[in-house]
Amino acid sequence: MAKQATLVTINVYDKMVPLVSGYLEAFARSDADLRRAYTFDKYSTTRTTPVETLVHDLAGRESDVYAFSCYIWNMGLVKSLLPRLLDIRPDAQILLGGPQVMKHAADYADPGHENLVVCNGEGERTFANYLRELIDERPDLSKVRGLSFYRDHELVTTEQEDRIQDLDDIPSPFLNDLFETANYMSVLETNRGCPFRCGFCYWGAANNDRVYRFDESRVREEIAWISRNGTPTVLLADANWGMHKRDIGLSEYISECRQEYFAPMVVHFSAAKNSPHRVAEITKIFKNAGMYSPQPISMQSLDETTLETVDRSNIKLDAFESLQSDLNGSDIGSYIELIWPLPGETLASFQAGVSKLCERRAHTLITYVHLLLHNTPLHARRKELGLVTRPAQDGLAEAEIVVETAEVSARDFVDGMWFIYTVKALYNTHILHALGRYLHTTGVMTYGDLYAEFVDFCQKENRHPFSEFCRESIEQARYYDVTNYPTGYFLVLHDERGAFENLLYRFVSSQPWWEDDNARALFEIDQLSKPFLYGNTPFAVPDIPIEHVRLLDTSDRSYLVEIPRKYMAVLAQTVDENPVFAGSLANGRGSKSSVLCISHDKNQHTHNPRQSIEARSDYCSGVISRLSSVLPEWKMVNNLAN
Repeated sequence: MAKQATLVTINVYDKMVPLVSGYLEAFARSDADLRRAYTFDKYSTTRTTPVETLVHDLAGRESDVYAFSCYIWNMGLVKSLLPRLLDIRPDAQILLGGPQVMKHAADYADPGHENLVVCNGEGERTFANYLRELIDERPDLSKVRGLSFYRDHELVTTEQEDRIQDLDDIPSPFLNDLFETANYMSVLETNRGCPFRCGFCYWGAANNDRVYRFDESRVREEIAWISRNGTPTVLLADANWGMHKRDIGLSEYISECRQEYFAPMVVHFSAAKNSPHRVAEITKIFKNAGMYSPQPISMQSLDETTLETVDRSNIKLDAFESLQSDLNGSDIGSYIELIWPLPGETLASFQAGVSKLCERRAHTLITYVHLLLHNTPLHARRKELGLVTRPAQDGLAEAEIVVETAEVSARDFVDGMWFIYTVKALYNTHILHALGRYLHTTGVMTYGDLYAEFVDFCQKENRHPFSEFCRESIEQARYYDVTNYPTGYFLVLHDERGAFENLLYRFVSSQPWWEDDNARALFEIDQLSKPFLYGNTPFAVPDIPIEHVRLLDTSDRSYLVEIPRKYMAVLAQTVDENPVFAGSLANGRGSKSSVLCISHDKNQHTHNPRQSIEARSDYCSGVISRLSSVLPEWKMVNNLAN
């Protein structure tokens, strides 16, 4: 009778193709002996599934082998269910694989359960050889390369398995019908490996620095399969999409399939670090095909000492400014990825780096907390670099969050997190778009200093909804949850919109530069131009005094605003990417003021209070990453004569 092998994937997102399980099954089934000896079952769910449900579902399969894909985001859940599963199925063989457990068997294997085994490195060969050995009446796992396990209370680690150089030795799970067609997201891998050795990243931990590629014709067939089956979202799992010239052709083919089969709608990828203009070309290809695919620009830090410490090089700032200008001019969304706090970074250097990016008109700034990942160079140097961590508190993950370094105290970390929430609330939303640029370019106050001042103000306003959100998120490490940052956008632009306007007004009016009439006029225009996430957010006059511009009318989700000529000139300088002002200033000479229609009727989605937090989060973060879709349209109505 054939043995049953169950491949277990616990994802962050629902209805996501379990690519790793597909590879393991496809490779094992390519061996005739294993095909006769085993039947395969893939169990895929999300990490929000209750542990009781997981245990019930897995034990109910009565499998002989359970193979778990283990990552930082699901390892807490896996550790919770394993003792219960072992208790119910004591004779089952359990294999743990993935970047969280590999080379860390001492933390996950158990002397009391010799049937609990850890896979070190790439899984396909090791898994197949492991299954083959289990066929024997008296299996000896020491014969299988790439494993760690306990035998007679001693930890045994076998020789490392070689990497698969010809990736096409792994049959395609897509083309061999191992996946259901009704999936929300397909993961597609066209190569493995990463030539970079960034200290914080485990992407190449199992693969060293050599990159091997799947055959292009196979990849194209998989793209066609994904598109033909109507999968709306594709996640390109390569470490550096755009690193190879063929990535342009593959991106064009994704676009061609999208035109023929109307899918995918969204493409996510990790961009090549040193090929930003090729990545920009790829992003334009996706945009022109009607797909949503904002361009990631991975920088992590702008501090040279930090970059040297983590063994990383970045795109030069001048080159970034040129790239960002090109992206903004083409109306292509992009986001800068930063990490806080990396070793070598100080609170001051981090704030200065953010200020430089704002000065160069970065589209959106996304800052991740520094997770100290297994099998990374920084993990091995944690004592040397003074890295202090705290665990994520959701009970699902096994994340070590860096909250101190040799350069960053516990207090600095907290202030840095407040700063991050402020940047998201003020910069990413354009709430202080014109005012912030005016203060920075005139030398009154840099972006970094402006946001730091707002942090100080909010920390004293500890009962305000925004302050409470920031404080509780930091104290309870909610920033680890993918829904947390988008909840901030939801609060500022929808749920507590009026309360945040009031908080912001009290802040700006307390500043010494508030006596500058230009600053006050720009602040008023910023608040009238503040975007709406939803079409059913109540439309009203902002909850601030409007004294330097004249609000003529509010109808059809639009503001009709009369702006004195003296403010139009400074406004044009602060938002010079908006072509309205070039013509208006030229045509408005001699007039006392101009009338501007600020229309917020942008076909936003309607907010549904019954929508899940995850769905709401996905929508809010998506809107912010393509903010131009909800930014108001500015239209010059006429100029009022003297």
